[in-house]
Amino acid sequence: MKRFVFGSAAFLTLAISCTLSAQESGAGKETPYYPLKKDATWTYKVMGNQIIMKVAGGDKEGTKVETIVNGKAIASEHIQVRDDGVYRVMINGQKPEAPVKFLQLPPKAGASWTVETKIQGQPIKGTFVTSEEEITVLGNKYKTIKVEGKDFDISNMKTNITYWFAEGVGIVKLSFSLGGMDATLELDKYEGVK
Repeated sequence: MKRFVFGSAAFLTLAISCTLSAQESGAGKETPYYPLKKDATWTYKVMGNQIIMKVAGGDKEGTKVETIVNGKAIASEHIQVRDDGVYRVMINGQKPEAPVKFLQLPPKAGASWTVETKIQGQPIKGTFVTSEEEITVLGNKYKTIKVEGKDFDISNMKTNITYWFAEGVGIVKLSFSLGGMDATLELDKYEGVK
């Protein structure tokens, strides 16, 4: 099970990172759909285990978010909030050829955009589509913006990835499948910073 959690976290980071695009720096910009205050944490349940995402701080690349399993940071990514969306601009110290937008701003149902980039020479290509959906996650109800990427091509493997973003909280649910591995992360606890 421990191996699955580490594999899931690494895969999650790859899957999440497969949504990128770099223009002007997004440092200092914010959105309530992905609050990125230093020390904010999201605790997710996945198959009875926990994965923690923590905002570690910011630098010239953007805001660094670490993935923590069993008290140890096993992966990281840099996020930029720009006028037109939220982007992953670095994954585990590696920059994609173009950053990956994984949430359009302002968020609205019916939006779509294409991702086409490479990271370490591996292609990432697909289209995200948004809708609104009210969901219940571990007993809590959320009105969300659902961002769905069906049939993404990640390193020549078909991948499906769906995010649910709630205002004031961020990602409350994430579902993905890649290479025969399926997982759903559900938010157990969000600890924001005032």
